[in-house]
Amino acid sequence: MSIGKLKTACLGIGTRTSSLLDIACSTELYEIISVADSNITNASQAAQKYNCTAFDDYRQFILQNQPDVLIVAEPLYKCADFVRIALNKQCHILKLVPTAPNFEQAAELISLAEKNNVKYVTAIPSRFAPGFERLTDYLQTIDRKQYYFINICASFGGNFFQPIASYAQADRKLSGGGVLLHDCFEMISLVVENFSLPGQIYALITNQSPDKKAKQYLGEDTVTASLVFNGLIGTFLAAKQTGSSTAAPIRIYGAENNIVATPNRLAVYDNNDSLIAEHKYPLNSEKCITEMFIDFGRALLEPDKYKLRSSSRLDLATMAFIEAAYLSTRTSMPESPSRFLEIAEKEKSPFA
Repeated sequence: MSIGKLKTACLGIGTRTSSLLDIACSTELYEIISVADSNITNASQAAQKYNCTAFDDYRQFILQNQPDVLIVAEPLYKCADFVRIALNKQCHILKLVPTAPNFEQAAELISLAEKNNVKYVTAIPSRFAPGFERLTDYLQTIDRKQYYFINICASFGGNFFQPIASYAQADRKLSGGGVLLHDCFEMISLVVENFSLPGQIYALITNQSPDKKAKQYLGEDTVTASLVFNGLIGTFLAAKQTGSSTAAPIRIYGAENNIVATPNRLAVYDNNDSLIAEHKYPLNSEKCITEMFIDFGRALLEPDKYKLRSSSRLDLATMAFIEAAYLSTRTSMPESPSRFLEIAEKEKSPFA
């Protein structure tokens, strides 16, 4: 690694990743050395801006560069083989949501990263949203056994906090998934981080597309799931909608009090719904992305001093949650996310 900065390459260039690279550079922890996109014009414009090389041939891009970090903004159906090459060259991967289109591929890539002693981490800036950070801190100071029910309701309107979106969302016919995989990944990761994996998930999905052929390929518009944790039950609802909507709330109900969390607010109520405490925070998506890059960069540059808040194992657990939910919609039965993790552990050699 270069002194003080991580040599960084980016696979997939567009309006989203361009601003992403600006934020990465602003931390003074990253140096952009190369960019690639199937549209050479996009790559060349970015290369001129960052004074680096540009490629439209992904294989040559990977073979001719030796970055410390590769930001992957392309869906994996376009670049999985090149991501594998990068991992085998001991390159850390920062992957835009989702980790992979399915659990099996996520397990394969994470196992390959561990084999090469590098990180394969999904970019989740909402983990650094102040309301969600305070929720995590608060839950560590109280007796969680008093809580018995959690409700997560995410509706995706114009102001939903989702500062990073990968190009996988532009072509769901090929990349797979819908609101659960692409839009809810960050929320699900937050749930898993704070409450671990549910023992069982029972899920239903709908697709309101009037195009019958599209229904065979496009992701779902709405997901509802029932969750069973150890001593806690919950519901998860995600709905695609147009127009504005409130930020996705998390509501936790307990014997002594109830908690409401959004990206910029944490509130505690008594059982009569009277406000006990409330904390509101300014929400800036750019600041959350900046903190994510600082967290990732410092953990790579000074691993003895800084611990990465994200982890590939949390990402894999999140993928197990999603995989179990999708399986439940097909079997019409409750499914266990931990079963996928157990299979991944037992079959590491085929995944490697």
